[in-house]
Amino acid sequence: MSENQREIDEKTEEEVREAFPDEGRDHPGQPGDFEVNPSEEAGQQGEAGTEIEKATPTYEWKEITKEFFVAIKDLQMGELMHHELFGLFEAMSAIEMMDPKMDAGMSCKKEKPLRFHTAVSNGQLKLDNLEFSELIGVFDSIYACLVSWLEGHSLAQTLFTCLYMHFPHAIEEKSLKAFCISIYKLTDYIRKIITHASVFEEEDFQPSTFAYTLYPDVSDTKACAMLKEAEEELQRKAKANPENAEIIQFVICRLKFARILLQIFVNLWRMKSTPLSEVEMNDVARQLSSLSDIIPAMRKSIERGTQPDANSDAPNPMGFSPMVNQRLLPPTFPRYTKIKDRHESVTFLEELIQRLRLACKVTNCTHFYTALNFFMDFSKKSGHCLLSRSMLRFIYLNLFSMNSFTDYLKESAKVFIAPPVLMSRNALSSNAQARECVESFFNYTPNMNTMYVFLQICGYNRARQRDKLARLLEEFSKLQQEAQRLDTYLYMQDSKSETTSQYLACFGTWILYQCLRAMELYLLSGLELELYSVHEYLYIFWYLYEFLFGWIVSSLTRAESFLLDQDCIVDQSKQASNSKSRKAKSKKKKAKPYFREILYNQALQNVCGGFYKGLTGFVKDGRIQQPAAIFDNEKIRFDHRFAPFACLKTPPMVPYFEFRLMRSHLLKLSSAELYLAAAKHFHQGRTILESIPNPDAEMLEILHVTKVNYVVMNLLANGHKKDSKVQPEFDFSHHRYFPVIKQL
Repeated sequence: MSENQREIDEKTEEEVREAFPDEGRDHPGQPGDFEVNPSEEAGQQGEAGTEIEKATPTYEWKEITKEFFVAIKDLQMGELMHHELFGLFEAMSAIEMMDPKMDAGMSCKKEKPLRFHTAVSNGQLKLDNLEFSELIGVFDSIYACLVSWLEGHSLAQTLFTCLYMHFPHAIEEKSLKAFCISIYKLTDYIRKIITHASVFEEEDFQPSTFAYTLYPDVSDTKACAMLKEAEEELQRKAKANPENAEIIQFVICRLKFARILLQIFVNLWRMKSTPLSEVEMNDVARQLSSLSDIIPAMRKSIERGTQPDANSDAPNPMGFSPMVNQRLLPPTFPRYTKIKDRHESVTFLEELIQRLRLACKVTNCTHFYTALNFFMDFSKKSGHCLLSRSMLRFIYLNLFSMNSFTDYLKESAKVFIAPPVLMSRNALSSNAQARECVESFFNYTPNMNTMYVFLQICGYNRARQRDKLARLLEEFSKLQQEAQRLDTYLYMQDSKSETTSQYLACFGTWILYQCLRAMELYLLSGLELELYSVHEYLYIFWYLYEFLFGWIVSSLTRAESFLLDQDCIVDQSKQASNSKSRKAKSKKKKAKPYFREILYNQALQNVCGGFYKGLTGFVKDGRIQQPAAIFDNEKIRFDHRFAPFACLKTPPMVPYFEFRLMRSHLLKLSSAELYLAAAKHFHQGRTILESIPNPDAEMLEILHVTKVNYVVMNLLANGHKKDSKVQPEFDFSHHRYFPVIKQL
């Protein structure tokens, strides 16, 4: 080895020791390691010293700089030499390792990472006698780190940058110690619930704890008791010290928030083994309401705590070291983590509580039909929050075991269309072979899993939902075939009976409706995710208007008609005691179960028709920018957009030539006629929506869109900006699927 090389190696070792003086001593999250006996440590090192020296290999270094430059003199700039022992994998590893720009384990900054023992010995970390403003600052910073973790960052770069979280048992301040331990427990429950729900992807959540121990030795009861004890002690201090009573109350409210939140997660986690009763779920709802009442006090007192330094990445001046876990990260491209602002964190916690309160209402969904609607609506409102989506699925699916889920699906089919074989008073239900065939259909695992996975997909983020729906449609294709065979067999059995009932394709209609919902969600989510270009809107809205919503309305009408027919058959078979009771019952049976939903889908069909014909008018006037013909093939784009539908036989995928034929017929009309036809569709959609009693928020949003677009289409039909070739603007700020058209 050359003298220069030896000096470089010795200098490198000294720099490493200076940069990480505590390396190997602070094992994260191990309680009781605060004090180290120097004599014991020296004895252990002495015993192992000779063995280490014997095991140390001897290196013979050789300078190869001259040989290297001689070997590459024939290579041009940018050229690489390939060898069978040094391929792409080795080349990438060589580029990444020890490179500060590529290796997250190498600090890009020169300052030493502050560690727990070093901070305590230097007086930079207090373990006792913290001021109340310092407690508020640390608590708010820990909440901000927790929220940052829930938004997809790693624990090593968020929560565990807090040095207090490394050794909470070494903290002497009761309130801070109890708070840190409770956050440990809370983190563990959040991680377990999210992992159990399994509706996350790598961009949503990082479950790794990086070898930190989440304190299983501290029971849930003890953690809550420690918080309660700290609250009571602070209450006594507030009474004894009236001038500081207000700021002490602000500290107490943060402890109380952590205690109640931990109790909620402890109670909900018990659902994994034992379903919660209605009384227990009401207690959870009451506790969530209590948390909502604490939020204003937390927001009001944020400025009373210590604030982060302007030029520092640490969320608080004391207790945090952003680079402390840098060497725990894998050798990947360094990810800069910005801890969320305290005001934004409190707002996130407030919204999280509201979402959890809404998720708890899923227990009121008595069958699959209402549960699917609940999941879809919840995804639209809370799709960005992984914890609330996971909690929704965790609560709902733990209400049913896999065995009870089969009975649950039967009840859902019974509520949706009332198949005669599932109705106790129907003769077909007494047919043993028919019952056995139905049991086989529901107990067949792929059939049940398809419906189970549909609910699960609604718990993913909006982008992942679309990817998974495309694959789910293949499973629906197989399920439709199973349902068709079952309906054929039941029809043959029903035709042999002497009853007046006429069997319909009940199970096929039930499965078809769920499949159509998946298709609708797949197409509309592309609008929400901005996956379509403006020139593609034409055939997207065409498909929704001409086919998809028409199929949905048809399946609902078919199910409703069969339900009413079944009710009439039951009424005829009953022996009424008097005419008055018969009259009352007949009036009750006239109520249409899907009247509201049929109207809503008819309104959506008209809205899509308005966009389709309005866009055709824009194409007629040359206002829609088209891609260059040399780089474009509309048939390929069309087939790509609707490729997931190709596996379905019902409804069959509409081919491109049919779209082209219908568009060519429509383009024979003048642009004014097309705008006028679009205005009529928007007006019809508005009329239908206004006729629906008690419209929800989404219906009101669509109603606003129809009103504005009706006016715009009428203006264009009357010649407004007739000579303009500027592409209209489609504003999705009012509704995620249906934009407001603005002609600039």
